[in-house]
Amino acid sequence: MTERNHGALALALLAVCGLAIGVYSCAVNPVTGRSELAIVSFTEEEEAALGAKAYSPAVHQQGGFYRDPELEEYVQEVGMRLARVSHRPNLRYRYRVLNSSVPNAFALPGGYIVVNRGLLVGLSSEAELAAVLGHETGHVTAKHSLAGYQRAIAANVLVAGVVLAAGGRSGVQEISGITASLVENGFSRDQEREADWLGIDYMVKAGYNPAGAVRLQEYFYRELEGGKNPLFVEGLFRTHPFSKERLDNARDRIAQRYPETVKNPNYTFNEAVFRRKTARLREVQKAYAVADEGDKLFREKRYEEALGKYREAARMEPGQAPFHASAGRVHLVRKEYAPAEAALRRAIELDGESFEGRFLMGALRYAKREFRAAIPELERSMDLYPTKQAAGMLSRSYEALGDAANAKKYAEMAK
Repeated sequence: MTERNHGALALALLAVCGLAIGVYSCAVNPVTGRSELAIVSFTEEEEAALGAKAYSPAVHQQGGFYRDPELEEYVQEVGMRLARVSHRPNLRYRYRVLNSSVPNAFALPGGYIVVNRGLLVGLSSEAELAAVLGHETGHVTAKHSLAGYQRAIAANVLVAGVVLAAGGRSGVQEISGITASLVENGFSRDQEREADWLGIDYMVKAGYNPAGAVRLQEYFYRELEGGKNPLFVEGLFRTHPFSKERLDNARDRIAQRYPETVKNPNYTFNEAVFRRKTARLREVQKAYAVADEGDKLFREKRYEEALGKYREAARMEPGQAPFHASAGRVHLVRKEYAPAEAALRRAIELDGESFEGRFLMGALRYAKREFRAAIPELERSMDLYPTKQAAGMLSRSYEALGDAANAKKYAEMAK
């Protein structure tokens, strides 16, 4: 259903389940089995399409994927153990690692689930990883992200109506709005509690010791109470409200439903396996800690010092594309085009699907007035994560080449 239809229908009459008129309808929650009032009903295919639309922008906005095939395979394997025993085992689940030091995880409708490098590196066992992935799987199976999108539609129907009456939104605005409503809005305490409980249920069914969920909550509590890691506030605790009540609820849930599993050796933590599978990540994390210092210096416009940190990180781990892209960004800001090009070319060689590498290379070509060479790089960056900046450069590049149609198309996106 298009945004135009959402806006028109949402201005129709309010309705109750069983007597739905216009925009409102009823949908059965696959976890609770209860009928729930919904602004728009989505088929399973439409739900997956909505998640897919937000997936790439959400990932590349936050750093792109962490490239380690063995680790990716391991995280997918743990996730699928949970997915197969969930309320919706037939969805096409994807469990990936996001290349961000911010401790976080998120889920999108249709089974798109991501755990950040910054959270994964702080865990101690496979059972804790299962608790994270089980919790996010619970958000998917209970359609919590979809409910958030429904709320966003309800809250913005009048605004949407005004925007549409004025000529509609650009593709950049539309995708940005969808991504924000699915990822940034967070969940209610009730939804977090339900996802915690579902995660524990799925862990037990998959053969994990549910005490791993308690250990995970204890880890969160330590980070929250001591203010030990401000990145938790920036990431996980911003979109996943945490309280000691959640820790106590996890303990109560296990005591009431699974008291025999905690000491049963058949329900595992898989600590040794987890340490082995994440050993390389913990080593690479040392270089990312240095690069994170560079990011802070860059934001403070201390470019020479930032460049030194990025070079140090690249010496420690030369195979990580973000370090080269970040060095290229510093050179580009300082209009040092030759070293910028060398660094960005290396970043793209290491990860051709990196938004940052493609966008910065396009910006470099544009700055050098190499418009024909800038266009494919900028268009690829738009495929990964559409931005008004790239659209503006594309519009002016096409204009310089005499292509009025494409210049106009991208100018609309840049508004």
